[in-house]
Amino acid sequence: MTSKEYFVKEFEIDLHKYWLVLKRRWFVVMTVCGLTTTLAVLAFNSKEPIYKAKATLLFESNRASSLLDLGGPSASNIKALTGRDDPLDTQAQIFRSLPVANQVIEKLQIRNESGKPLSAAVLLADLTVKGIAGTDVMQVSYESPDRELTAAVVNTIMEVYIQNDIQVNRAAAVAAREFIETELPEVEAEVSAAESELSVFKESNGIVDLSTESSNTVRLLSDLDKSITQLQSQLADSDAKAAELRQQLRLNPQEAYAVGLVSESPGVQEILQQLQTVQAQLSVERTKYEDTHPEIASIQRQEQALTSLLEQRIGITLGENQAALPADDLQAGALEQGLIAEYLKLESERSGLQQQLSLLGAAQTTRQARAQALPGLERRQRELERQLNAAQLTYEALLENLQQAQVIENQSLGNARVVSPAVTPKRPFGPTAQTYILGGAAAGLLLGIMTAFLIDLMDRSVTTVREGQERYEYPVLGVIPAWKKLKRSKSHEAEVPSILVREHQPVPILEAYQALQSNLKFSYLDKPLKTMTVTSAVAHEGKSEVAANLALTLSQLGHLVLIVDANMRNPVQHHIWDITNFQGLSNVVAGQLALKEAIVRHEPKLHVLPVGAIPPNPLAILESKQISALLRQCEKVYDYIIVDTPAILGLSDTLTLGRLTDGLLIVMQPGLVNVDTINAAKRKLSQSKQKVFGLVANGIKVKSHSEQYFYYNQESAIAQDREVMPALPSATS
Repeated sequence: MTSKEYFVKEFEIDLHKYWLVLKRRWFVVMTVCGLTTTLAVLAFNSKEPIYKAKATLLFESNRASSLLDLGGPSASNIKALTGRDDPLDTQAQIFRSLPVANQVIEKLQIRNESGKPLSAAVLLADLTVKGIAGTDVMQVSYESPDRELTAAVVNTIMEVYIQNDIQVNRAAAVAAREFIETELPEVEAEVSAAESELSVFKESNGIVDLSTESSNTVRLLSDLDKSITQLQSQLADSDAKAAELRQQLRLNPQEAYAVGLVSESPGVQEILQQLQTVQAQLSVERTKYEDTHPEIASIQRQEQALTSLLEQRIGITLGENQAALPADDLQAGALEQGLIAEYLKLESERSGLQQQLSLLGAAQTTRQARAQALPGLERRQRELERQLNAAQLTYEALLENLQQAQVIENQSLGNARVVSPAVTPKRPFGPTAQTYILGGAAAGLLLGIMTAFLIDLMDRSVTTVREGQERYEYPVLGVIPAWKKLKRSKSHEAEVPSILVREHQPVPILEAYQALQSNLKFSYLDKPLKTMTVTSAVAHEGKSEVAANLALTLSQLGHLVLIVDANMRNPVQHHIWDITNFQGLSNVVAGQLALKEAIVRHEPKLHVLPVGAIPPNPLAILESKQISALLRQCEKVYDYIIVDTPAILGLSDTLTLGRLTDGLLIVMQPGLVNVDTINAAKRKLSQSKQKVFGLVANGIKVKSHSEQYFYYNQESAIAQDREVMPALPSATS
């Protein structure tokens, strides 16, 4: 079963339970409903007829109302002060004000019963003013026993309100004009001052268009960053190349420049060659002559002259850079000259790159300073522009409102106009007699249902099979329908149960007891069911009748059955079977009589063991070992032994016998037991650890319970319920 199916099933069961409650308490429901309906009719008959007239107004904001914000607060401004307020609510309060009410009373000359002018509070008590949701329309209504007065009051109060509103608007226009004329010169001066301050600010800061300048500055700074990065890269490359050449030449830039000049000077190189020739000759001659030889002295004089001439020409060639010339590097080869030329070129490039970096850095610094100042300048400019715009807007608004105020001052304008005037009502206002009756009946029905459920909730009695099963917590093995009892004898017409199971009896009774015996077999599967004790929580629940009919049903199915009447307090079985009770169970246990002699054969398959003489102490007999031996002896002969015992509560007889049989079958009749008796019976059964087969619901009315308990047509059963059953033939010994 799905969760949805389970929910539907439980819901249907609960609805049926509630329906049963209403069926049981229908008299309460109908009584309360009748009383409420009667009170509603009386209330209608005692009510004086009341008439109601109503009209509608449309509210429109005019130009005068918009001027009131400049001139100060006024009652005629229908604009809400907050987003949560409804402006019509404000106007409704003005409608209901005492001055307006007094004007209406004075105009219409309304008098009370004593002839005095009607109180404004009394008039307002019957006046209703409310706005129609989602519109600018207000509805005004008045209730009174005088039908003519209702329309007059509504129309007059609208007229008074509109006239007051027009006067307020005129006064507002005058106040607005005077206020504007006072404020206009000051606002004009504020506009001029704001324009002047903005102009001075732009001139002092060199501002033309800050937004364009800001975007250009950002773009220029980005370009400068890119250029500086590129130059730094080129400079690093030149530095690396120059350092490598410097290491190869072992000259600084000034020395390399000096060497290059000397190497490229023809005069210096010519004298240098001559000097080198003379020095070579001097070296050769010294191999021939001593240093004092005239030839050596002559050559030395030539060397000195050439050296002096060389220094002179080097000085002319180098000028101020003479100090940077290495002493041993006056002549460079072609390779060295090429390296020197490349070295000097790199040095020249480095110098140029450094100058460019310096210029770009200075420009970047200048632009960054301007960029940092731009946000402040923009903020100040916006502030000055806002001041100027605010002053201009205020000035323009004042000029426009001044013109409007001058026009409105001479006009009759109001915020409201009548959409639908009030007419004299023809019929009384309020619910009709039918409405009162229906309302009273509906309220009475609801109150009656609530009362019925409250009474049922307070009632502790168990009224349905389901309630009894839930309280006992035992399975229901059989449901016996209620049936008319047979009149057995004049002395026991109201006390003796009837044997309903006969071949000529209605089918539902037979099926009910056949279903009971089948369910008993299925409930006891440990071993073959032989003995059972039939009892109930309290007396008069029909346990003796169920025991007798169950025994007869089993016998008709071919089983040999013995029914033992163990109710030594109030025996019933001998009345049911119409036999004598002179001797029976008590006599057998006392040893006064043999078991075979005490048993009465009522039918071929059904034997009865009556109580016999009622002993002074029944519990002593029931607790004796002879009872247990008697049952064991009977089990050898009979297929089933059914023991009829007293009720559980108040006595220990049933609990004593229950332990001697296979288990207990509890008879329950809704309406005779309550929750307390069931709980008490359950406690006793639990304490004595009794084996309980289940419940038999007895005396169930077919029309008041669910069809799930019966396997036949209810209409047939109800029809048969009207019939009188024939009396049973007397039993024989």
